Amino acid sequence: MKILQISFHTSPFGSVGKFDSGGLNIYVQQTAKLLSNKHNVTVVTAEKAESFKENNLEFVSLNLFEKDLSVEDKEIYLQDFRKKLDEIVDLKSFDIIHAHYWLSGLVAKQIAEEFKIPLIYTSHSLGIFLEGYNNERVDCEKIVMTESDFVTASSEFENVLISENYKIDKNKIKHIPPGVDREIFSINPSIKRENIFLSIGRIQPQKGQLEVLNFLNNFRKIESNFKCYFIGGPSGKSGDEYLEELRKSIKEADLGSHVEFLDSLPQTKIKELLNRSKLLLHTSKFETFGLVAIEANSMGVPVLTTNKGSLVEIIENNKNGFLSENLVESSVNNFVMDLLQDDSRFELIMKNCIEKSSKYDWQNTTNTIEKLYKVLA
Repeated sequence: MKILQISFHTSPFGSVGKFDSGGLNIYVQQTAKLLSNKHNVTVVTAEKAESFKENNLEFVSLNLFEKDLSVEDKEIYLQDFRKKLDEIVDLKSFDIIHAHYWLSGLVAKQIAEEFKIPLIYTSHSLGIFLEGYNNERVDCEKIVMTESDFVTASSEFENVLISENYKIDKNKIKHIPPGVDREIFSINPSIKRENIFLSIGRIQPQKGQLEVLNFLNNFRKIESNFKCYFIGGPSGKSGDEYLEELRKSIKEADLGSHVEFLDSLPQTKIKELLNRSKLLLHTSKFETFGLVAIEANSMGVPVLTTNKGSLVEIIENNKNGFLSENLVESSVNNFVMDLLQDDSRFELIMKNCIEKSSKYDWQNTTNTIEKLYKVLA
């Protein structure tokens, strides 16, 4: 089978956690590599990156824009992207097209219609999440979903959102959870845990890092022996401005000795920090899934989150983390204090985390995607 995966706005094989790179990149990278064990897979992007061919996997960058360009400004390159694709790639030769994110979906829809190729679409994010959301984007997402043969949802939460808000036939939506790369995210029990908290995600308002600072400022009243590392770089047009707002809040609250920004890091470095940490703080306002939560759990790290959407499917209170409306409640402080002060309690929760994350596996994800492809191709 010849498979075309389109990731227009971001290179799946680049660094993660800065600009527009995140869970989508990991998803495409992992599934493309595993699919290429049995099929010919071509992944294309418009972002500037180094193209390569490795056995049955070919990655093609059309080098249309730099990675630090905002996603809003990338839209104007859609026509150029399609034109260059026609010149470089034999589009009619593919058996299946899998589009990732709505901009990729717009191009994929054209190709699928022109060459009568089945289309699968994965959103990774939804326009309805955005405050005062762009109706044009939501309309485009609905068109892409309607024209696709299947739409995948990473969580039941996303499944319901797509069905109810975009009016997509439930039979067309397929729930396919992402996985964990255990070659990276496997615990080293010989490494001692420290009072380290992590906040992992691109620096932008929708990730809610200000809530993390509010938690730290409140928690410090009962315990001052901790350090919180923020992993991720500024993203989007307001990313740099939001980072400055965070720095200002840290200074005003005198939290400087408790906080450090590490920018984006390779996953191997994130693994090392997770292996030393006792808590992941997850404050994203919306997620179609929450990949970082299962990666943390796989490393034995519980997740404290305010996300009552997709994270409800991952986190169980006092088992592998804690869900709360906000992070300044006494119940939150009690949970975190137990992690820091009661080693036997932390050991139990750590085991729960690893057990609960074990069902998430990229090979299972890929096998399910492959079955969808075979239904259509």
